[in-house]
Amino acid sequence: MAERPRVAIALLAAGRSQRFGAQDKLAAELGGKPLGLYAAHTLARCEAESRWVIASSADHPCAEGWRAAGFDIAVNPRASEGMGTSVALAAELAKREGADSLLVALADMPLVPLAHFRAVLDAADGVAGHGVVASSSGAVPMPPACFNRARFDELMQLEGDKGARSLLQDARLITCPAEYLADVDDPTTLADLRKKLGAS
Repeated sequence: MAERPRVAIALLAAGRSQRFGAQDKLAAELGGKPLGLYAAHTLARCEAESRWVIASSADHPCAEGWRAAGFDIAVNPRASEGMGTSVALAAELAKREGADSLLVALADMPLVPLAHFRAVLDAADGVAGHGVVASSSGAVPMPPACFNRARFDELMQLEGDKGARSLLQDARLITCPAEYLADVDDPTTLADLRKKLGAS
């Protein structure tokens, strides 16, 4: 019987929230809990050997909740340089832990369903070689995305604000409705999301 692949999960939460104003958007209330805990609580139900939140500091307002969900907090000292440095740190940690694949998700995407995370992981399990699996609501690849360990060294070279976008161009795409892949970038988006949750 083949050994089950070792999965690592990285939840990126070190963004600067420039369009959100002075408040830390991940600490903003949504449906009775901080926005930044939604993805963590969903991902906690996925099987994985290692889980990290990549944050800009260890004393983030969501830190206690992240730890309670089974995540270790990895501080990115280069967070101000852009998302690429957080992806690079996640890949470094995954390589160090001997992971076979790395699932990268964003903490400001609160509505991604468990079934979609699992579909991405299942698809990645079947991708050989330099496989990459990404999400899409149409034709554009985006997170959450899963990378085979053969891509870790490339991920570790990322920097700036582009994240792993360049590595997603040849990804196998797993579709998901756009409403579930929405990220919260500004107060207006959060207000709209609060209305939707309140009406559901």
